[in-house]
Formats: sequence, structure tokens, C-alpha cells
Amino acid sequence: MLRIAHITDTHISKEKQPLDGINTREQFLRILKEIKTREVDLIIHTGDVSFPEGSRTVYAWVKNILEETEIPYLLTPGNHDDPFMMQEVFNVQNLPAKVITTGAVAMKGQSLMFLDSSSERLTMKQLLWLKREIEIEEDQLFLFQHHPPCTCGVKVMDEKYPYKTPELFQKNLKETERSLILFCGHYHIEKELTLSTPDLKVFITPPTFGSIDPDSEDYHIKDQRPGWREIRIESQQLVNTSCHYLQ
Repeated sequence: MLRIAHITDTHISKEKQPLDGINTREQFLRILKEIKTREVDLIIHTGDVSFPEGSRTVYAWVKNILEETEIPYLLTPGNHDDPFMMQEVFNVQNLPAKVITTGAVAMKGQSLMFLDSSSERLTMKQLLWLKREIEIEEDQLFLFQHHPPCTCGVKVMDEKYPYKTPELFQKNLKETERSLILFCGHYHIEKELTLSTPDLKVFITPPTFGSIDPDSEDYHIKDQRPGWREIRIESQQLVNTSCHYLQ
């Protein structure tokens, strides 16, 4: 069985300033301390590592902290990140990449796909890669990216900060006639959505610094508890997934 700790939206600033009154570095450290007590094979961070833009200082600090856990980890960028800067800091020559923009990784016999949605859209290069990967992969498909490729019933995020190409993403998946399980962040809440056409299941993971009010028309933090998601996959099937919060 593959046990994954999914974290997202750490929003760590270079100046060490709090965000919405929350010490995002401290929240991140608390989450990793909790994850270290679990039987976890892999940590996946789906972006917005840094805030409000990419920072080598932040990436170097996060890399050092993740290395200290001694747990394998992977990252894919969010809209506040700089993908090229992340690769320069995290990826070491002649070693497997830590930052995955567009690609697939196999671990304990399980295949995991990654897409970089830092541009807030599905690029043509990504579209072609995704089609090929879906054709090759015979088992259940698992994809990690920062944005959910659909509206999610959270007004402030759907209207102000949406994924720009949901129709293209969904059309491509529908044409393949395959089912996809997608794990993401960006919306700063915990939510689960199921689309029938295409066959798409979306799990939104809460951020490590606090969750917004999903019913508000304005962006504001409602719950300051840091959160993360536990994912268990066996024989290319999702066994279970659940979110955990620290008080």
C-alpha cells in the first residue's frame, strides 16, 4: 500500500510576515511534525509553496525542512510559485526530480501523474502529454495539480480565482472515456466533488495555514486550523482518503 500525505498552499513569505494574522511557517512546521508520526511513504505538495510570488529564499527553507523529515517528497507549482525557480532550488542534477511540472512518477508500484497549473490553464503541451499518458496507463488514473479543473460551488474562488480552461480539461478527459481521481488545493477549503461527464472525482485539500468561509462572497479565513490530507492507494485503487486538522 502507498500512503501519501498531501499538503498544499503553505503560502510562506520571504519576509517571514504573517498572512491573515497567521504564522504560515509555524503552521507548516506543525503539520510536518504531525505527518512524521504517521506511517507515510510520500509527501506531495501541490503548490503555492511561496507567497505572494516565487522566492529562492522560501524554496531553500522549505527544501531544508522537507529533507529533515527523511520522508520522500514531490512538489508541483501553484499560481503564486515560479516553476523554473522551484526546479532550480529543489531539483539536483543526476538525481530524480523533486519538482514535477508535467510528468508521471511510479512509487511502490503505483503511478501518479502531475500537471503544473501555475499558469492557471491547461497548455497544449500538457494536453498532448495527458492524452498519451491516459492511453498508456491501464489502471486507475491519479493526478495531482494545484487547481481543480472545474467550478466547485465556492463563489469567491469560482468567480475571482478560477482555473481558466476547465472545458478543455474536461473535454479531453471525456474523449478518453476514462475515469480520473484528482487531488488539488488552491480553493483553501476541504471539499469533494464528483462529475459524471467526464468521469472525474476531485478531492480538494485544505491549506496548511487555515481555511476560508466557502459561503462568503469575500475572501477571509474562517478556520485557522492547519490541515492536510491522507491518501491510501493499493493495486492502483483508492482505498481511502481523509483530511486531518490540528487544533
